[in-house]
Amino acid sequence: MKGWGAVICKTVSLDASKVINVQPRYARLRTAESEEIIGWRNIELSATAPSKPGSTKFKQIKDKYPDGILIASIMEEFRKDAWIEIVERCQDAGVDGFECNFSCPHGLPERRMGSAMGESPEILKEVCGW
Repeated sequence: MKGWGAVICKTVSLDASKVINVQPRYARLRTAESEEIIGWRNIELSATAPSKPGSTKFKQIKDKYPDGILIASIMEEFRKDAWIEIVERCQDAGVDGFECNFSCPHGLPERRMGSAMGESPEILKEVCGW
């Protein structure tokens, strides 16, 4: 196979308008011993594109590169119907897998999104069960 093997589209939710000030942010990942930079952590919150998950963008990617793996990073509120809808939309568009964003440090804690969700084993168990 030539070209890319996989790509993760970061991070989509059903309503991107909930997110304000989503400029991409990156932080250096350093070793504890030498402070040498060994990588980058992307702490971006969410995609700002107006398209919804499962939009034609995902479908266009899969149609053009059917052998490439397309992973959707998804993040939603603590609502069963929202999580089911985002997963179904992405699956219908041909997404091959998911990265459930349970760790975003900026993830609208008042809506129990991102790390606010990831810090609760009970909530994680319920969401993953849906």
